[in-house]
Formats: sequence, structure tokens, C-alpha cells
Amino acid sequence: MEKNNPAFKISLFQNAIFFFLALGLLIYTSYRATHLSITCDEASTYFSHVPNSIFKCFFSNFCWMDANNHLFNTFLMQGSIGMFGVSEFTLRLPNLLGHFIYLIFSISIVIRYSKDFWIALVGFCFLNLNPFLIEFFSLARGYGLGVGMMMMSIYFLLRWIENGIFRMGIYCYVGSILAVLSNFVFLNYWASLSGVFVFFILEKYFLRNNKSKMKFDFSNFTIPIVSAIVLFFLLKTPIEHLSSKGEFVYGVDSLSQSFVDLVKLSVMSQGYIHPYTTNVFVLFSLVLLSFSTVCGVFCFFKKNGTTFSKVHFCVVGLMILILMSTVVQHFLLDVKYLQGRKAVMLLPVFGLAAYVGFEFFFQKINHKSVIVIALLLIVFSCNHFYRTFDLKETVEWKYDAYTKEMVNYLDEILPQNKKSHVAVYFIFEPATHFYQEQFLLNRIGQLSRVDEQTLSEETEADYLYVQKKDIRKVSEKYVKVKEFGGEGVLYKK
Repeated sequence: MEKNNPAFKISLFQNAIFFFLALGLLIYTSYRATHLSITCDEASTYFSHVPNSIFKCFFSNFCWMDANNHLFNTFLMQGSIGMFGVSEFTLRLPNLLGHFIYLIFSISIVIRYSKDFWIALVGFCFLNLNPFLIEFFSLARGYGLGVGMMMMSIYFLLRWIENGIFRMGIYCYVGSILAVLSNFVFLNYWASLSGVFVFFILEKYFLRNNKSKMKFDFSNFTIPIVSAIVLFFLLKTPIEHLSSKGEFVYGVDSLSQSFVDLVKLSVMSQGYIHPYTTNVFVLFSLVLLSFSTVCGVFCFFKKNGTTFSKVHFCVVGLMILILMSTVVQHFLLDVKYLQGRKAVMLLPVFGLAAYVGFEFFFQKINHKSVIVIALLLIVFSCNHFYRTFDLKETVEWKYDAYTKEMVNYLDEILPQNKKSHVAVYFIFEPATHFYQEQFLLNRIGQLSRVDEQTLSEETEADYLYVQKKDIRKVSEKYVKVKEFGGEGVLYKK
């Protein structure tokens, strides 16, 4: 790839293909955002955090009873429902915005650095067709918004590495700060970004083979320094209070387990090579990422100064530093390794590392054979997306997939002439409360929650909604009315 002309020129027809792919994905996530039942954590954010002033949250503890307040996401939710009213769609609109931003910058990256349309399309698949990642663009949780801001930040980081333009560095850090404010787990990204950023500042003067020594320019150092100061003052109070409440203790005990769980979630229970599907995908991912890492490091130090060698090294360096940051915080701060949705930010980074590795492979090996491999990966990615296409459920909150349907059913069967007492298992309570409020179900005179300890003791409620696995704990005073999707069962006294 030419140093001074990195942009990949593609035809209008090929541009149209990326446009329609992106449009299709955005329609998919928008439909899910409109029709998926609200989830427990989304409803909790709506009731506990959306009513509060975000600006007061930076310096006081009244809105840090839990880590469910993703500041930038909550702020945009306030604006969205203020303009358009309260609905599933308006609550989730900020993360749809995150998806729009993610699509723009992920496509911009692959068409900028690819020499072939099919390799660019493989990069698109790596970055955009992971079904677990896609889920978070349709949920009001901050992860989708954060991933979008992170991808914007990475794009401007690569542009800054190309030419050192100061404003590109500023845009990069603005994206990283917004990602952190969208969800605090992106602090790992910000720290890793700063490591890469400082390395390339120093590389410009100490590693590059310049014929004449350039005067050292300290101006670029101000960007990570200022961003660190801003984040320190904004997040000092929230982090202290959340840490004291044990909100950062969730996760797994090893980095390998974190990686395997993320691959397993991405496979989405598809038994391609049952019972070895997860193992095969873990092995394939490790081989591809390891190949990309080794080639990126080797190419950078051998051909230091070319655009693609710097881009490749930047991407794999970012991936390595993010993984290292989780190891460091585990041993120094006793924080567990990222798991499930908390690790979702790793998926775009892994996707980018896989893409640049494949681009390197394309440049070094016979092009026809690489194109064949690319076509196989594209077909598999599209097939995997098709097989995991889901307009009803979401993996992390599958139990709430039918809560809206249950409340609609209550709206039909509750007697008109009395106030009914409805008790629900505790994980169903926030979403049930949300729809009780949205549907104006005044016939629910009392909505209470039960848990594992109190479920068998509940005998006063007129209706009882519990998990299917807990039906044996229901009192004999209740009779089964209806089952909802295999997740919940409604009983009547």
C-alpha cells in the first residue's frame, strides 16, 4: 500500500453494495429496537437514572446505587424521550445512533486500507456480522453507543498515524471519552489507546530512520494528558462509589475463560461441528489473531514507515494492550476478567485485527487463492447471520422476551371492577412495571416482586408470574393460566 495514497478506490457499484448492506443491518437493529420487549436493565435505567440530572451525577453519589447509569447513554435517552415520548424505540434510539456511527467508520476503515473489494467485504463481515455484537445496538444499555464511539475513535487514530494531523488526534480522543461515558468498561480502551498514541509519538522521532533529526514536538502529548485530566474529574466520584458497592466484581477468573465465553456467545448456540463447535472457533480465532499479531509486529519493524505497516501494528498493538489492561487490573485491583456484555468491546478490536491480518495475507500470497478463502468466509458469515437472525429474543436478557406479551395478556383478562394484586419474579418486575405504566394498567392495584426465598410463601396475589424452572415452588393455591415462550408462566389464584 502506498504511503501517501492509502485510500482504496472502489467503483460506484461496490460502494452501493456497502451502502445497502449497512442499510439492511440498520433496518434490522431498528426493527428489533422497536419490537423487542423492554428488558430488566433497560427498565431499571429508565426508572432509576433517566429522571436524574446527569451533570449532578459527576460529583455526587445520589445516582450511583448501581452501575446501570451509563452517563452519555442516559443523557441521550433523556433527550430522545423528551422529544419523542417514551417507547421502546425512543429509549433505544441512542444505541441505534451508535450503530449508525459504527457502520460509517467500520466501512470507512475497510475501504480505506483494502486493495481489493472482496478483502474489504471480508473486513465488513468481521466487523459487522457478529450476532452478539449486533444485539447491543438495539438495546438501551450504552454498549452499542460505546462501541460506535470506539470505532469512530479508532478511525481517527489511524488517520492520525497516517499523517500526524493534530485535529485527528483530538477527534480520536473525543470518541474515546464519549465511549467511556457511554459505559465505564471502555476505560480499558482509553488506556490502551493512550499507550498506542504515545508509542507512535515516540516512534516518529526515535524509531524511524530519518536522515535529519526533527525537532521534538510536545503538542501531541497534550491530547492524552488533557483527556486523562477530564476523565479523572468526571469519573472520580462515580468510580469510587461504584467500587465501594462491589459493582466491579462481576466477571470470570481467567483471560482464557473470558475469550472462550466471548467466542461461545458469538457462535450463538449454532452446532456446526457439534459438540466441538466452540473449540473449533476458538482455535480458528486464536490462529488468525496470532498470525495477524506476528505479521503486524514483523512488518512494522522490517518496513517501518509504510502506511499499512503502521496501521497493522496499531491495530494489533491496541488489541494486545486491551488484553494486557484486563490482566493488570485483575492482579493490581482484584477486578475479574471481562465476561459477556462487559467484553463486547473486544469484538470490534478482534474483528479489526483479523481484517488487517487478512489484508496482509492478501498482499503477500497468491491473490486468487486468497480471494477464494475470502469468498468462503463471506458466505459463512452471511449464513451465520441468517441462522442467528432473531426478531424476538436477546441472549443476555432472554427471560424478558415475553414480558410485554404477558402484560398485554393481563390487560385483556384483568377484571374491570377491581384492583388486582400481581406478583412477579424479581427479574420480571422492572419490565412489568414499565409496561404497567405505559399501558396505563390501573387495574393492577399492587405490583410486587418475589424471589427464590419468598416465592413459595406468596399466597396473597391474584396473579403470579414466575420463571418456568421455578413452577414447583408455586403454592397449591394457584392454577396455571398460560406459558409465555418457555421463559415465564402466569398463574391465577
